[in-house]
Amino acid sequence: MANNESTIPNIEKIGNLIIYLVDEIDKKYKQPLFLTKLLKLLYIIDENAVKETGVPVTGLSYSAWKMGPVAFEVYKDLKHENSDKLSCYVEAKKGVGISGYEWAKINSVNKFDDSEFSDYEIELIDKVIDEYGAYDKDKLIELTHEKGGLWKQVVDENKLEEYFKKENTSSCEIDLSRLLKNDPHRLELFKNAQDSLKL
Repeated sequence: MANNESTIPNIEKIGNLIIYLVDEIDKKYKQPLFLTKLLKLLYIIDENAVKETGVPVTGLSYSAWKMGPVAFEVYKDLKHENSDKLSCYVEAKKGVGISGYEWAKINSVNKFDDSEFSDYEIELIDKVIDEYGAYDKDKLIELTHEKGGLWKQVVDENKLEEYFKKENTSSCEIDLSRLLKNDPHRLELFKNAQDSLKL
């Protein structure tokens, strides 16, 4: 089971990123943004940023769960009523579908503030929205499960296929620095970015 301590690094940046995703997906695709899709988009943004620059946009940690990579801190804050670190940025309206599936629709409750973001980061986020924003959660789950991807590597190495037949979560972390194993310069940038979040 994932760690129950919830700390969100860069809370202003992550809160504003979620506002931006909610607003842009609504504007471009006339679609609401649900929690599962949000979690996949956050991961894709960070994965792309690490591949391109060595530095993630959010600094979030991701765990390998049955439905793909999950930033547990964001999941916990938006899924549970008693946690409200992101409440001045977004809210999660919860419900249950016909099939019994629990959902959480994310709504922005504040205006987007771009002061936390570089021009490059906004361009990257827009590129991810353009490429993946119209996809539903199932398509994004499928993409994050692709052979050769970090989620699949963690699942295979930790023999989680069997485990996921009974459980939906795991504490196995996805190490984004593995994307940089053949790039010492970007790997150093990644480590420096992680260290700066701990200060």
